[in-house]
Amino acid sequence: MHSRQMILTVFFLVPTFANGQLIPNADQFEDQRITFPLADELPEVKELPDPFVFLDGTAVRTQEDWARRRSEMKAMILHYQFGHAPGAPAAAAIDAEVLSETDVFEGKAVKRAVRLRFGPDKAVTLSLGIHVPKWRRGPFAVIVHNSPETFEIDDEIVTDLVNRGYILVSYRRTDLHPDWGKDPEAMKRRDRGAARRAYPDYDWGCLRVWAWGGSVTLNWLSSLPEVDMEKIVCTGHSRGGQTAALMGMTDHRVAVVAPNAGGSITTGCHRVGNGSRLIKNKMASSNAYWFHPNLASFGDQETKLPFDLHFIKASIAPRAWFNANGLGDKLNVQGSMVTWRAARVVYQWLGVQEKCGQWYREGGHDQGEQDWRALADFADFILFDKPLPDPKTFYQEPWPEIPMHYSWKAPN
Repeated sequence: MHSRQMILTVFFLVPTFANGQLIPNADQFEDQRITFPLADELPEVKELPDPFVFLDGTAVRTQEDWARRRSEMKAMILHYQFGHAPGAPAAAAIDAEVLSETDVFEGKAVKRAVRLRFGPDKAVTLSLGIHVPKWRRGPFAVIVHNSPETFEIDDEIVTDLVNRGYILVSYRRTDLHPDWGKDPEAMKRRDRGAARRAYPDYDWGCLRVWAWGGSVTLNWLSSLPEVDMEKIVCTGHSRGGQTAALMGMTDHRVAVVAPNAGGSITTGCHRVGNGSRLIKNKMASSNAYWFHPNLASFGDQETKLPFDLHFIKASIAPRAWFNANGLGDKLNVQGSMVTWRAARVVYQWLGVQEKCGQWYREGGHDQGEQDWRALADFADFILFDKPLPDPKTFYQEPWPEIPMHYSWKAPN
């Protein structure tokens, strides 16, 4: 079968009703398993792939077309790079235990440690560290932060977030799957983690497991009266940034998707940038467990991928995207700019250009007070219509000499 015919066949494997109609609101079906071509069956695409053309060659013309194309983009990203997760348990199926609760910051906030239990036989647990403002009544906007610890953010940063009126929730992603790169004993015994043991029929890589934990957290938060579910932000740093980007792509309840850094091959670019972007290196490294094994077949042939990482950013539109990076970060921050430019074409077409932010600072690969302040400023802008303190810094292109790497345009 020719590549073009194969792609046509794949497109029509999208789930349907009995009457043959496409399932509407496919945001709810992004983890539906669809068969896509093998790497060797795909045509080479040297520039960044066109988000406005379906896999069958049909052009996107309307916003209704875009909703279907967005679902197709998500499906291929999950198939080739991250894998598929079960539905997150409903709030009523999650047991929550408050382990501790104290007033902090001179009585302006409550610091609470919570443990969630869920899944078959309640075999999966997830620890949360929560700060809730007390200086006024809710409901409050929420920043969902994934991390290896529940209370790892400096008090100065948390105080600023609380004073702005945010609940900060940090969930311990390693409760769901151990971080093999930082836990050699878990890697040695190939510990698949509690979530993958509880749901063995899913092909999810570690990042998909960790991102799923964010959706579990949101399901539980939705049962709390102090939470404003219309004002959700998700963030994390480095591998946590990759997790936040994936959580935001797969969970449409997130209003502001704000990975910090986020890795060369999740927020960066597969086709463009430094050597850290190369799939063959990543999939041969100790970090290969982050991804689906399907990604390995694109080592040395990134141009066979039917997507690039602007698809993650663009598929979030018209919700907000904000990526903070250090100019000296070695993990392909130049590629992050390249894919941000391309994704912004989609945001412009949808009339929400200002919702696609990219922020750089001096320094390297970390998430410090500057990064958190910029994230909070952008979230204030999106969620509360507050002006940005220095607007031009939130839409940066630090390397204007880098070519655009795409020739396609938005529909008229």
